[in-house]
Amino acid sequence: MSVEGLMVIFVGDISSLPDHTRIPIEEIPHVGLRFVSLQWAQEFYSNYARKVGFVTRSRNNNVDKTNKKSRIPINQSIHYSHEDINPNFFYAVDVDEANKFKSALWVDARCRTSYEYYGDMVSFDTTYSRNKHGLLFASFIGVNHHGKSTLLGCTLLGNEEIRSIEWIFKQWLQCMGTPPKAIIVDQCKFMLGASRNVLPNTHHQWCIWHLMKKIPHKLGGYARYRKIDARIHGNVWNARFVESFEKDWCAFIAEFNLEQNR
Repeated sequence: MSVEGLMVIFVGDISSLPDHTRIPIEEIPHVGLRFVSLQWAQEFYSNYARKVGFVTRSRNNNVDKTNKKSRIPINQSIHYSHEDINPNFFYAVDVDEANKFKSALWVDARCRTSYEYYGDMVSFDTTYSRNKHGLLFASFIGVNHHGKSTLLGCTLLGNEEIRSIEWIFKQWLQCMGTPPKAIIVDQCKFMLGASRNVLPNTHHQWCIWHLMKKIPHKLGGYARYRKIDARIHGNVWNARFVESFEKDWCAFIAEFNLEQNR
C-alpha cells in the first residue's frame, strides 16, 4: 500500500466529552491506534462519530497513481463537526504511513478570539514535559492587555523534527487565518527553520529565557563568573533601548575579555 498520510480534523466542544458508556472499548479511538488500510480508518472513525453524535464528511484530494489497481486516496482529510455545541473548536491529527499517531493540534473558541486581540506577538513554548507516550506538549502563547499570558493553541509533538513542527505551524495558521507579526522560539535549528518556512513574513526572535538559561554552561568556568553573571543580567533586563544595550554589551565583552568566547 502506498499512502502518504491521513489528516483528521475535528470541530466541536472539548468541554463536552463524548459518552462512551454504550460503545465497546475496541471501537473507541486511542493513541497508537493502527489500521491495515485507509478505508478501514475511515470506516472506524465514521462509525465512532455516528455513535457519539458527530456529523462526518471525507474529502479526497488525490489518488495514488503508482498503484492504479488499489486506487488508494492520499493526502486525505476526515472532517468532524459538532455544530450544535461549538463550531469554533478546531483540532487536527497527523498520522504516518501506517496510520499511527504522530502529532495533534487543538484550538478552542477562546484561543481564536484571544488571537484576534493579542496575536501580534506569539511565543511557541516547548518547555513542558513529555507524557508517558513520549509526546512533547507545546503551546502557542500571547500576552493580553494586563501583561498576562493567554493561550492561543496547544499541540502534542511526536518529535522535534522540522517536518513535524512545520505541520503544526501550518495547521495553526490555517485555523487562525492570518500570521502573527512576530514569533518567539527557542534556539532549536529545526524550530527556527520551520517557523521561517511557514511564516516567512513574520519577525522571528529567540526566547530570552532559553538564552539566559545557558549562561552557567557557557561562562561558568570563568574565575569571575559571579560578576559576569550579575553584569549580564543587568545589561539584559535593564536596557530600555537597542542603542544603550549594544553600547553596554560591547563594554561588558571588553571588560571581561570575552571576545573569543563562542
